[in-house]
Amino acid sequence: MSRSGTVHANGQELYFEVHGEGPPLILVMGIGYDATLWTLAQVPALSQVFQVVIFDNRDAGRSSKATGPYTIADMADDLAGLMDALDISRAHVLGLSMGGMIAQEFALRHPGRLHRLVLSGCGAAPARVAFDPIRTWNWVKATDRTGELFACQQFTWLFSNAFLRNKEAVQQTIALLTSNPHPVGPEAYDRQAQAYLRHDALDRLADLKSPTLVIVGEQDLLTPPWVCREVADRIPGAEFEIIKGAGSSHVVPIERPDEFNHLVTRFLSSLEAVEVCRRTADSLASLPGSTLHRRR
Repeated sequence: MSRSGTVHANGQELYFEVHGEGPPLILVMGIGYDATLWTLAQVPALSQVFQVVIFDNRDAGRSSKATGPYTIADMADDLAGLMDALDISRAHVLGLSMGGMIAQEFALRHPGRLHRLVLSGCGAAPARVAFDPIRTWNWVKATDRTGELFACQQFTWLFSNAFLRNKEAVQQTIALLTSNPHPVGPEAYDRQAQAYLRHDALDRLADLKSPTLVIVGEQDLLTPPWVCREVADRIPGAEFEIIKGAGSSHVVPIERPDEFNHLVTRFLSSLEAVEVCRRTADSLASLPGSTLHRRR
């Protein structure tokens, strides 16, 4: 870790970490979790190529607790405020689950701040469905004194059968989560859940201009491939990738990190290659007698 701290952004105090050097890439976490999960598999790999910025959303981890209801759009403005505080004018953004919804709103509200967008395991309109698993999770979170039922709900929907049959891995993951010194409480979780359940950007995705990659696991139960395909189909020119086979769950960045990180790096690095070629061509064209110069 090269740098960490807390900044004031959009009325919130947001905890952040910056890892590595290169083009800025901001990772946005989903409902009820803090940035720690990114450090398991994404930060070590992606920080070799990018300057990776991770942060805790409002009401999560080491960031401030909200004082009232808010929307996904408010959380997108938190991200813009974080970039201001870190003096990042433009960045790639990768969002997982609710983090993908935040990234959608960021792309729509702050298009000039975004290079490329990666959305993993996220829909765009939970407000349109009558029942959503998040509604159940929210009730369990508020009523489960031991946390065992909440963990059961989460693990059943988020992880693959292959993972759930590995009892040692399950226990290790539970130990990791329960040892978090900054757990999300029921009230904070409820505020995030309400923002999640009210989100509807589906009809606005056609206005999204940045190159976009949508990734989903074949066995994702929470946001199955057809949900993510709906998102990709609404975004002009979006690429769509399905990671298939064992471990292709909602948390495919954790269960299948090598394939996930490869897709992300390939998609984002292609832009850097284009930019290098453009800058090189511009430099050559400016030289006296250049063929490129004469053809302009």
